[in-house]
Amino acid sequence: MTEQQNANIIELSEEFSAPVETLYQAWTETDHLKKWWSPMGESLEKVTNELNDGGVVSYDFQSGDFKVTGNYEEVKPNEKLVYSWNWEYKNDLPQELYKLTIRFEGTENGSILHVKQEELQNDDVVKSHKDAWRTALDSLKSHLENSGEVAGHNLKSDAGMSDRSGGYNEAPEQAKVGGG
Repeated sequence: MTEQQNANIIELSEEFSAPVETLYQAWTETDHLKKWWSPMGESLEKVTNELNDGGVVSYDFQSGDFKVTGNYEEVKPNEKLVYSWNWEYKNDLPQELYKLTIRFEGTENGSILHVKQEELQNDDVVKSHKDAWRTALDSLKSHLENSGEVAGHNLKSDAGMSDRSGGYNEAPEQAKVGGG
């Protein structure tokens, strides 16, 4: 994994053995997302992904304590997604607003995912989000490798996929990105 960090921006890149089309599906399709993305240890309940410019993105979690919403600014299937990334909490925590740019790059041996998160408030937030992105990308890689997605586009059964925690042992403010 390669990283770059500017004042209030995180940039990470991760190589995957899966083809770029499969990586894009894992990032955007509900069935995939529910298997690998669990910020703060929360399982996804409902996903809305209107993959077009101006389309809605929304992730609802089982606890109902928070959700992630946004709108796509740019959608280029299998190449690039740019969207707002808003964390909305039920309690008195302030809403957090970010901008994500996700690039999907095909390579001879698979693909590379490039994540850029902008508009982070301070160094502590940058560090906690960077740690959470590392965990999320590790979880995504594990999902793709364990689901049979590396060599092709076929999903295996859910056997062995019951642990969706993604290894989240961080404090909530450190784990919330969780990948995505």
